Amino acid sequence: MFKSFAIGACLALLAGCATTPTTPAKPATAATLPAGCVGQTATRIPVKNGECAGFGSTYDQQDIDRTGQTTVGPALQMLDPSVRVGH
Repeated sequence: MFKSFAIGACLALLAGCATTPTTPAKPATAATLPAGCVGQTATRIPVKNGECAGFGSTYDQQDIDRTGQTTVGPALQMLDPSVRVGH
């Protein structure tokens, strides 16, 4: 009797754990990160808020469009003068 009760209790616990939704960590916003800290990478591996996923700079399509350039090379040079574009 106790054995079947213990098995039932374990199954109930497992079922409860399996149905509990988990929420992924939200990527840190640019305002909460120090300069040179990237909050999200292309791998989309969750990063805790306030932690760096990597170091460097990131630019999205809106940043590139705001430069008014028609190609990526000159746009990146406008966004970051240290970027060098060669052929």
